[in-house]
Amino acid sequence: MPVIYKCSNCGTVIYKFMRAGQDYYGVPSPSELMIRVRSTCPNCGKSLSNNIELNHITITLRK
Repeated sequence: MPVIYKCSNCGTVIYKFMRAGQDYYGVPSPSELMIRVRSTCPNCGKSLSNNIELNHITITLRK
């Protein structure tokens, strides 16, 4: 199951983890991802937060 981090402002996909073995380190935590992208959305420049609330998490099934 893919894990996708998106900007809440513009919807840009910031990071996509599609399958096991894709990356030696596995799925990054929100704080690790913020270090990689320097805490801002690369598209709109919105400051990102690592305080993730459950209502901001969306789980969908692929068809």
